[in-house]
Amino acid sequence: AQAPVEKDNGTVRVPKAKFIEDVDDYMKGKDFEQTMRELQTLFQQYKQIEQGLQQNRIRLGNKLPEIKRALDTVKLLKEKSASGDELDMDYELTDSVFAKAKVKDAQSVYLWLGANVMLEYSLDDAENLLQTNHENCARNLATNKSDLAFVKDNVTITEVSIARVYNWDVKRRKAAKEAENK
Repeated sequence: AQAPVEKDNGTVRVPKAKFIEDVDDYMKGKDFEQTMRELQTLFQQYKQIEQGLQQNRIRLGNKLPEIKRALDTVKLLKEKSASGDELDMDYELTDSVFAKAKVKDAQSVYLWLGANVMLEYSLDDAENLLQTNHENCARNLATNKSDLAFVKDNVTITEVSIARVYNWDVKRRKAAKEAENK
């Protein structure tokens, strides 16, 4: 049983689980206990990868609307700045704490980059950055979805393999017991 591996660029590269067509042939010369341990280990590794992908999907799913909201705000600021109109806004100071502001002729915005880092960007640069981030986040979410489907398929195949090997052993022990009783 091969161990799943993660690539450096963040996408998951997992060896495809092999469906055991002929259990008798597969188990020739193999120890049942060792084979079951290997399959169980592989199953646990797939489940860990699945859990990590699910957490990543949740994080990306939460991040996408935040980026879209920031992008829409920058576009609105650009539009109002170009027309010279004043804009009444509510902005978030901290979680669940908002303040009102009147904005006229905005030339730049401050964006949180993460890790307590905030930088000032011109409206055009902010729009470009947010548009790129939005596209990347949407693409990562789509990749995550396909990776998750692939890993779930491998989990199922591995579960079936475990059951087939276990049933093979039960059948083998039953046959040995019957032969012993004759």
